[in-house]
Amino acid sequence: MTTGEGKGYAAVRLIFEYEGADIRLISRQQVEMIPPPSDQLENLRAAQGFWVEVRDTERNALYRRILHDPVRHDAEVFSEDPERTIARVPVQTPRGVFAVLVPDIEAADQVVLVGSPLGHGQALAPAAELAHFALRPGTDEGPTSGERGT
Repeated sequence: MTTGEGKGYAAVRLIFEYEGADIRLISRQQVEMIPPPSDQLENLRAAQGFWVEVRDTERNALYRRILHDPVRHDAEVFSEDPERTIARVPVQTPRGVFAVLVPDIEAADQVVLVGSPLGHGQALAPAAELAHFALRPGTDEGPTSGERGT
């Protein structure tokens, strides 16, 4: 992890915007914060869920943080029915913004979003790469987005 002398821990705040399966990195900001600790780095090949990874140029995971899926596939709505005041309904085209804090690791090259495709009424599938982005400004080759059920 890179740190400035007397500046504390270095982290990068990444802000993503999504619409449907399209995820875009809209902001990178170096911050003097202690990033959350890494979760296990061993292979999660058959795992389900959502996580963010920081990888080196060889695509080796240097950091992994398991998160709740930030993409909202349903919304709470209020009903006029007194027996059922709140219900969850599917969102046709999810859209929104979320932020992730990762450590600023000298060997880091890219940040990868990994998640399980989810269709309405379907079970979670094994996680797959949804998108990856250059971690350093000015090195973008353009994001790649995976398929994500909606």
